[in-house]
Amino acid sequence: MSAQATNAHEVVLAGGATLRFVTPNSAAEAHPDKLPRFEVAGLPGARITVRRGFLDDAGVTLHVACVEAPSDRWAPGIEDVVLGVASGVAHRAMSERMALEPLEVGSIVSLDQHFEQKLSSRGAREGSPVKLLGKHVLGFEGPRSDVVLCTVMCDEPREHAGCADVVARANLAGLVPAPPPSLLVRTVLFAAEKPWDAGALAGVLGLLLVGLVLAKRPRPKP
Repeated sequence: MSAQATNAHEVVLAGGATLRFVTPNSAAEAHPDKLPRFEVAGLPGARITVRRGFLDDAGVTLHVACVEAPSDRWAPGIEDVVLGVASGVAHRAMSERMALEPLEVGSIVSLDQHFEQKLSSRGAREGSPVKLLGKHVLGFEGPRSDVVLCTVMCDEPREHAGCADVVARANLAGLVPAPPPSLLVRTVLFAAEKPWDAGALAGVLGLLLVGLVLAKRPRPKP
């Protein structure tokens, strides 16, 4: 699909990043009631900020979703876990509207201030064979370096070749560097690497906390 056959879209997210994606010229936006459903209630502070879908005359269907969340639990390497969960959510959501084979996930690629991971699968929609291509984009936004994860999923009849360009052109702009791990996360990582030293550190921190409480308590008047 050439660039002339698409319409460009930009969505400014609550945290400051901008989602950019394209849709086929003939694509009409789907009503929210027709979109795949997913929840993030189990993730503290997470919120769904984009959930849109488009369908064109040739049978190309595009779904775009973004989730934003605080980054206080972020640590280097946790992108594997985050994107693994996101792939499971995406597969369940897309399986609402088609018989879908398990997702094939690509390697996580670290790019400038964000991560990307490609997805693919095959299935059948209303009895017709389709192929599915998708992508996760994971980055950080705003003064607190909040986490932003956007997923693009595009399916089409197997003889078509429009989804590859649509998925490739989806991206996030206005991202910031990843935040440093919080004290809690650093302590957990330290404990995993050096459990005996971590126990001693916990004891010292406990004594400091007790000392602080004693220093702050009201003293009896003479």
